[in-house]
Amino acid sequence: MTLLNEAQIEQLKEITTHLRQVRQEKSIRIEEIAAQTLIRAGVLQALEEERFEELPEPIFVQGFIRRYGDALGLDGNALSYTFISNVVRQDSNNNHKNSDNKPNTYIPLVFTYILLLLAASTGLLYILNPPQIASETVTPEVNGEQSIVTNQ
Repeated sequence: MTLLNEAQIEQLKEITTHLRQVRQEKSIRIEEIAAQTLIRAGVLQALEEERFEELPEPIFVQGFIRRYGDALGLDGNALSYTFISNVVRQDSNNNHKNSDNKPNTYIPLVFTYILLLLAASTGLLYILNPPQIASETVTPEVNGEQSIVTNQ
């Protein structure tokens, strides 16, 4: 998992502790939850045992929390929202810090479309109206002389 700040880790610990307690109160085995939610039992165990370094990205953990909570009869959306709101807030702060250091090289997409349209129009014009090449034609003999005419 990506590095989380202390507040996010504490929030995740609270959520997973609550999920584990509810599961144990209802006497549901972790394998049953895994079968119902289609989340690997190893991932669920890592969640419950607070081995967060074994988990995937936070957005996937949010989905795991939601499905796990729903399987236990809890409001999975509310549980997952409390976790992800902290993660999104932290990530957006990091993105603002990183974007300040980078130069802004934004090119509006409309310029690309205009350039593409001009290239396509030029190509189509060339195909439909090929350039006229000067050619020589021989005309039949008139009064015994053959004449050459050039077209330009």
